[in-house]
Amino acid sequence: MEQVILQTTFQLFTSKGIHQFTMDELANRLGVSKKTLYRFFPSRQDLVEQVSLQVSDEYEAAMQKVDEQRLNSLKTLLGYIAAVVEFCKKTSPVYFSDLRKHYPFQWMELQLQMEKTLLTRVKRVLENGISEGVFRGNLHPELVMSIWQQHLQTDFEYAAQLVNDYSKDEVFRQAMYLFLYGIIAPAAIPRLEDELLELSAQHQTAIAR
Repeated sequence: MEQVILQTTFQLFTSKGIHQFTMDELANRLGVSKKTLYRFFPSRQDLVEQVSLQVSDEYEAAMQKVDEQRLNSLKTLLGYIAAVVEFCKKTSPVYFSDLRKHYPFQWMELQLQMEKTLLTRVKRVLENGISEGVFRGNLHPELVMSIWQQHLQTDFEYAAQLVNDYSKDEVFRQAMYLFLYGIIAPAAIPRLEDELLELSAQHQTAIAR
């Protein structure tokens, strides 16, 4: 029962936000009594903490999955970006805004953990790619990552507000192109374009299934 409660709460919080779900509302959604809910989680604070840990763990697992493939620098970077985009597509910005407003300590902890998960990996792959001639030699990996983070946050919030004009996929795809073409070495552009065509074909195949 504890895992059922946590998984359901995780889905609700990350897709719709935290603040609207009181313990009463969560008990109703779960079809259990408040007494049962409180037996496993004494407060909403406990649920928020556990959900935040799960968000962090899933983010780390997505990056580890890319690491395990032992790809070249360009493919590895594309893998990390794809993992971030998938995370952004399935997680509502309302979850983070609620966390920041009502649970600032958990928000800070989650932000720091997610940054650690991603930034150390991307910095390493950029440095490797620069030495291989795949990425531009005049890049400053830490500065590039700081700029990309700011753009990613904006893209994340913008995509969540879209109604008709563009799909979330297209927003993230265009943002990815801007980032990648900004860091790729000129000689490696054909290689990047081949990789992007392959990713596009894989995406279309997944949609058709």
